[in-house]
Amino acid sequence: MRLAASMFAFLLGLSWLVLTPICIWRLFGREQSRLARATGVLTLAALEATTLAVGWAEQPPSDRPATAPAMAASSGPHSRPSSAPSSVPSSGPGTTPTPAPSPTCATRTPAPESVRLTHRPHQGVQGMTIYWTATSEQCGTATVTYRRAGRQVRIWLDEGAAGRDEIEGRESRTLPVHVAEGRATLDLTLMPPLRPGPRYVAVDGRTGHRIPERRPTNG
Repeated sequence: MRLAASMFAFLLGLSWLVLTPICIWRLFGREQSRLARATGVLTLAALEATTLAVGWAEQPPSDRPATAPAMAASSGPHSRPSSAPSSVPSSGPGTTPTPAPSPTCATRTPAPESVRLTHRPHQGVQGMTIYWTATSEQCGTATVTYRRAGRQVRIWLDEGAAGRDEIEGRESRTLPVHVAEGRATLDLTLMPPLRPGPRYVAVDGRTGHRIPERRPTNG
């Protein structure tokens, strides 16, 4: 079978080699009749069709394009899709899903919206809780950089791969972020604590604006 196919392919190639110059001469030669030109066109078309048929027959069945009946059978009433979309429970009407911390998140520098200072009797300010707006892909951690300057505590927030260079007088810590009701928060412990007496204010390190303070927690 393979020998016959090889012989047929050899004869087909030989036909192309011999008949092509003759057909070209019949098509473009001088004083050729219409019948001669038509014969040349038909001969070239027959060679082309035979070559395509041989090439298609030599393809493996898996590489052949699907025919119309086969495609219709595969899309029949008893055919089943290879995969079905998974059902995702939807939230009830009027509810807003709370974004959860994400292990992989985009780099951003959120602006602190408010702070809550943690006071201890006769011990000063032990720490603060920083609040900002959470995102749908909220980072699970954030880096807070702060600097004490008199009665001010300047704060910079960075999420993702962002970070601040080590600058004299600034301290940086990477802390876990908690998300609730669309707000992201982190708890910063000040070591050493701010001495008691003065009224301290938190300032956004990027804008220089004062950060609103929530009611302090007395312990």
